[in-house]
Amino acid sequence: MSSPLPDYKSTLRLPQTDFPMKGNLPQREPEIIQRWQTLKIYEKVLAKNAGRPIFTLPDGPPYANGSIHIGHALNKTLKDFIIKYKNMRGFQSSFIPGWDCHGLPIEHKVMKDLNEKKLVKSEAEVLTLCRAEAQKWIDHQSKQFQRLGVLADWQHPYTTMSAEYEAEEVREFARIFKKGLIYRGLKPVYWNWTLKTALADAEVEYHMHRSPSIFAKFNVTDVETLGKLGFSQRESQKSPVSFVIWTTTPWTLPANVGICVHPDFDYGVFETKGENLVIAKALKDSFEKETGLTLTEKKSILGKDLEFCKARHPWIDRDSLIILGQHVTQETGTGCVHTAPGHGADDYKVGHVKYQLPLLCPVNDAGQFTDDVPEYKGINIFKANPMIVEQLKKSGHLLGYAEIEHSYPHCWRSKTPLIFRTTPQWFLGVDLEGSNLRQKILAEMESVQFFPEWGKARFQAMMENRPDWCLSRQRIWGVPIPILTCVETGEPLADYDVMMRIADVIENKGGIDAYYQTPANELAGAAATANGFNYKHGKDILDVWFDSGVCHAAVQRRRTGMSFPADLYLEGSDQHRGWFNTSMLSSMATQERSPFKALLTHGFVTDPQGRKMSKSLGNVIDPNEVSSKSGSEIIRLWAAYSDYGNDVSCGPEELNRVTETYRRIRNTMRFLLGTLSDFDVQKDRVPFSGLNSLDQWALHELGCLNEKVIAAYESYEFYKVYHALNTFYTVTLSATYLDILKDRLYTWKADGLPRRGAQTVLYDITDYLIRMMAPILSFLAEESYDYFKGKSAESPLLLEFPVAPSQWKNLKLAAEYELLLGVRTEVQKTLELLRADRVIGSSLEALVKIQAEGEVLSALQKHSELREFFIVSEVEVREGSPKVMATRVGGEKCVRCWNYSPQIGLKAELPGICPKCTEALS
Repeated sequence: MSSPLPDYKSTLRLPQTDFPMKGNLPQREPEIIQRWQTLKIYEKVLAKNAGRPIFTLPDGPPYANGSIHIGHALNKTLKDFIIKYKNMRGFQSSFIPGWDCHGLPIEHKVMKDLNEKKLVKSEAEVLTLCRAEAQKWIDHQSKQFQRLGVLADWQHPYTTMSAEYEAEEVREFARIFKKGLIYRGLKPVYWNWTLKTALADAEVEYHMHRSPSIFAKFNVTDVETLGKLGFSQRESQKSPVSFVIWTTTPWTLPANVGICVHPDFDYGVFETKGENLVIAKALKDSFEKETGLTLTEKKSILGKDLEFCKARHPWIDRDSLIILGQHVTQETGTGCVHTAPGHGADDYKVGHVKYQLPLLCPVNDAGQFTDDVPEYKGINIFKANPMIVEQLKKSGHLLGYAEIEHSYPHCWRSKTPLIFRTTPQWFLGVDLEGSNLRQKILAEMESVQFFPEWGKARFQAMMENRPDWCLSRQRIWGVPIPILTCVETGEPLADYDVMMRIADVIENKGGIDAYYQTPANELAGAAATANGFNYKHGKDILDVWFDSGVCHAAVQRRRTGMSFPADLYLEGSDQHRGWFNTSMLSSMATQERSPFKALLTHGFVTDPQGRKMSKSLGNVIDPNEVSSKSGSEIIRLWAAYSDYGNDVSCGPEELNRVTETYRRIRNTMRFLLGTLSDFDVQKDRVPFSGLNSLDQWALHELGCLNEKVIAAYESYEFYKVYHALNTFYTVTLSATYLDILKDRLYTWKADGLPRRGAQTVLYDITDYLIRMMAPILSFLAEESYDYFKGKSAESPLLLEFPVAPSQWKNLKLAAEYELLLGVRTEVQKTLELLRADRVIGSSLEALVKIQAEGEVLSALQKHSELREFFIVSEVEVREGSPKVMATRVGGEKCVRCWNYSPQIGLKAELPGICPKCTEALS
């Protein structure tokens, strides 16, 4: 009976680590966040980088209303990637989270609650309630953002409702006023008639809306106009002549004072059913189709020749002047555009500014007709539409009617359809004579860097086409426009010194509440009241986009550790007409500089079908739910995985995909940590020159990864970081280097040079990977670092970002290994065929015979450990036409390493093992 074999299993050096295989992220991540807070990691990061160059990334403030959504999660994690990377790269980069607090939604919520409870509160009490409502959501969102692993100064955020912010906002308004860029104008603005306030362009979104589509006649009675159209007065009495307009807003007809034609279009006088109609010739066919009329052309006339002609309003006793405008198109309608300067932007520019047509606005702040239109007085304009259509029909002025569904401006908060209404408002002028503000902005944009590059054209188009900025709102909850009103004359007191005095009161005596509590005469000052005039507080507040837009003044230029201009602004693509726009405009107005050196734009988050997320569609992904069920690291990895330059899709499939990636990365990190269990870097490190070629190749690959990752972080292309790391973990490590190394790590001499050399490389790989993934996979990096034997700081976020030494780069060696890996692929294919035929089970049961020539042959002959490289028991190489063959190897199986050898059990005291294992145990 043969004696039992020794217990060789205990001699194997299998990976050992307490790093858990299961992430258990919903429980573990909050513990890591708590540790960051307890150890004050954010503060220590900034202290470590004190005195280093500053990198400034201000937080475009989310609105303090409701829980965060997946778009918020994308935005904040992208910022977090950058801040963490920059701090690890040797910059001092603070992150001050911010919140936008004033505005309609909060005031509307407070007023709705009061109405439901049938409570009446003073304006001061409403302000207090609004402040409490905003603070509630700030606290709520702060916890949600922190749960995502965002490292920031959460104890000292900025809020637009803080006294110091409100005061600086007033000062910024005063500075713009002093530059001569603020004016009070009577012009049409977007008006929310349900909430009785003006809106800015950035607060407008477009939804489908049903409107009446009508064609209406404006009769021509003016003798001179008739002559130009080829008619005498007598002829027109027998065969009437009319200009025809098309509109989807019949309610604006009471304010009509003109008809606009294009100077370069050909217009025709067309006969139909005993009358004559003037429309653009290019629209004849579509007009006939819409109205059912048949037109016969009698005369042609160029648009510019119709200037200053006249037509009669359908039911009001006044003329409508024919004017010229470039905004007229030949896409729809008649080419004769109904013009009411009191109710339209183009109408105002062309009709009022160019032709001095009167500004009629017979509509009150609730969207009802005033007594200027007695027949419709007190009636809502939308309800008046069918009445006006009926009136036109009865008078014979209606040529066509239909109901159409079209894109129409709505309030982005209340979703109410908007109107254009002329009211006195305060504006920031972009084209005021002598200021050249628009031109300066467009010139300044040439020095701004854009990520992605397409953001430049989009933002430039927004700046080229934006109108003057309507700054005033008719609400309570907001920063007051610092302009008092004279009680006796009704004239505004717009004075720089008064404005700065108001700012000081706001900052030092209790915010905007103090403004209203301080007597207006005291704010006006002795100079203004010396003549016996008395003053009252203005009631208008500043547009909330002005609130957030002056962040550059209230935060960048006031907070320690921040700079102006900022290195980067980062927000979604909707902010080209929002925060990016208003920040650029206000900064250029006061500083004549862009508030940012670079602009990064990310897309919207959609479902996998490209649809906007909505509860009604059931396609909403709640980041808070993902964090509680799967972990915030999954959201962070998804944010890096996606190319934010386009709209970003998020659904179960995308989240499952990155979850699988996370598992692979985690398992690989666990293996790496386990391989270092008996490695002491201080005494076991092998110098680079002592490493074999495979290990030197692995460091070359690590160095290449390091270069790719740095380049991707620098250009903010985080998806490239994701893919580079994923490929390295999956292909370079798991499928290649670690696969090849297992025998060396497990069975070779524990403290021999080959094994220690491999551990040296694995140590560097582990160290580099922890630091390279730390900005994105912050939780995994933190957890991995806890189990890393090279730990030298309280957190990997306190380490420097790695930069590979130049000696790792070896292009010649890399080229050789590219050839060897090509052969390895062919070997694996050949072994798979043997497995399929059940000739072998394990690859170690194989003998591989390789024929090669040229560079491939040379590379194979230089490599001393081909058995390890191909994970087989024997390899034969010879010159010849490229070919890979394999058979079952001879010899016996080593009971310790499972390699086959003809020399098993050479030492009696070590039976059953191969010479390599015998050496390892000697």
